[in-house]
Parts: sequence; structure tokens; C-alpha cells
Amino acid sequence: MKSNNVGLFPVSYLIGGGLMGGVQLHLQLLVNTPSRQVNGRAEVTQSTNPPLDIVSSAHGDFTYMTVMPNKTSILVVLTGSAPVPPTEPITLQNLHVRMVLSEDWKTGTAAYSYKDAKGQWHEVTDAPVEMVGAATTA
Repeated sequence: MKSNNVGLFPVSYLIGGGLMGGVQLHLQLLVNTPSRQVNGRAEVTQSTNPPLDIVSSAHGDFTYMTVMPNKTSILVVLTGSAPVPPTEPITLQNLHVRMVLSEDWKTGTAAYSYKDAKGQWHEVTDAPVEMVGAATTA
């Protein structure tokens, strides 16, 4: 693990970027390295018809994976739920994310599924992950 990513740090990702009008997942996360927990906001968007704007409150965890000597990756697993008023007693899951990141948290690959407004699940695999917000602490 890189020494500048110890403790609590914010990080933002764009997943699946690069295709004009394609589905994109935007993540704004807060990573707590001592507890290995990740929390934040997720938004699935698509500018072409049918447009998407699916917002989730995301939470999950991460683990370090060493698959070869001197080659460590980070597995982040998140579940997202539609934000509901605090008076609602239900949780509406609408997002599942699994991403494998480089040891410096900057790039990787993700697979995710999201529930659209009609209640249908859609799956995206092998989507590129790019950090778009700093993951450093002062």
C-alpha cells in the first residue's frame, strides 16, 4: 500500500468513460483504511436515449490481493441503495460494484450492475476505472 493512502481519504472515479453517450459510473468515495471500509455516492449516467441518472448511496469494503510477488491489487466491493427519506423503512438496492484497482488506487477494471427506473438489472463488465479526484492525504 502506498504510504500517502493511510487513514481516511477521499477519492473519485469514472468507470466506463471514453464512449460518447455510453453508460458511465461516477463514484465519490471516502476510504477508511484502518477499518477497510468504503462509503460514498454513486451515479450511473447515460446521455443518449434512454437517458440514465441513477443515484445510489454506496457502501462496502476493500481488501489487498497479492497474486504474484511484488504485484498487489485492491479489490473494492460496493453495494448501492437508492436514497430514501429517513421515514421509509425499506432499502432499495440498485447497484453492485466490484473493481480491481492498482496498488496506488489510480486505475483498474470494474464490473457492475445497476437497476434502471423500470426495475430491470443491467450488467457492465470489463469497464476501465480511472481516478478523477485526488487520493492523497496531507
